[in-house]
Order: sequence, then structure tokens, then C-alpha cells
Amino acid sequence: MCSSKWDGVYEPVTEAKTPVYFVIGESDEYYGSEPFKEAYQILYELYAEQGLAKSEIDNLLVLDIKEKNYFAGTKVTYQHGGGYLFCRDEKIMGWLFGH
Repeated sequence: MCSSKWDGVYEPVTEAKTPVYFVIGESDEYYGSEPFKEAYQILYELYAEQGLAKSEIDNLLVLDIKEKNYFAGTKVTYQHGGGYLFCRDEKIMGWLFGH
């Protein structure tokens, strides 16, 4: 997920065990990274309540906060534009397409 803020309910995601990869710049100009951190924590807790082990949760849920050096030397001049970089990042895309 490389939007800025989770705007839906969480339970259907955890009930279906839908993999979610949160990626955002630490200083995203719209909401910052806090909304993603909060959404990640909520999903993590819901999975834990289902009885999933940490390793199982880590296979379904990733929080990837990019520091400013990730954007340095790229065409992206602001962190909210990171989607341009994220969709070209082999690690991120490899995780998504591997799930």
C-alpha cells in the first residue's frame, strides 16, 4: 500500500489473510508515516488475536518506512511521490508478486 492513509475497515483483510506491504516515506508530506504505522499495528494485533505466530504475521504484513536517503539522487523530489520509486523497487515488487 503506498497511499497515505488507510481509509477502510481492517477485519476483512485479516479474515482473508490478505498480504499487505505498507511503504511510505518517513516524512511523507501529506500525513507523515504515522497513519501507516498505526494501521500496521492494528492489523498486527488482529492477526495476533487470531493466534498467528510472529513469523506467520511477518509473512502477511510488512511495514517499510523509507528514510530520506532512499529518495536522494532520484527524480522524486518529495516523499509523497515515492509511489514512482516503490513500483520500481525489486524488493517491494518481489514481495508483492511472491504473495
